[in-house]
Amino acid sequence: MTDSAAFNDFTKALTGQVSVVKKLIRLERELTAAASHDDPKKLDVLVKEAQPDLYNFRSLEKKRIQLAERLGWKGLRFSQILALVSEEEKSVLSPLFEDLKEALEILKESQESAERIMHIRLNDVNAAISTNKIPKAFQDTLA
Repeated sequence: MTDSAAFNDFTKALTGQVSVVKKLIRLERELTAAASHDDPKKLDVLVKEAQPDLYNFRSLEKKRIQLAERLGWKGLRFSQILALVSEEEKSVLSPLFEDLKEALEILKESQESAERIMHIRLNDVNAAISTNKIPKAFQDTLA
């Protein structure tokens, strides 16, 4: 049996990470919608809203890594940790690991979708710029 206080803190860190990632998924989806609707004000608000969550995730990740080291799991994958722990601990960790893995996969897909929309918008902007003449006053600054 592992250090129960560290184990409980480890599970709390995992639960916190799952919660933060789910919030980031919602924000990424809203970013995608705002980008597709060409709403820069909404994009700005959402980016600012996401920043504390990103810091929170990093903090929880640091804590999780420190606790894993304290528990003797430094550098181990989730599957390796599950192979080392008791059945009781496995029954607690397994769903948390699965929830985090699933949430991170969804977040990655959401980010890729937002990135595709942003590239489309940038191409639209570039096309608009290339069809407009540059005012004489600015031509000298481009040289």
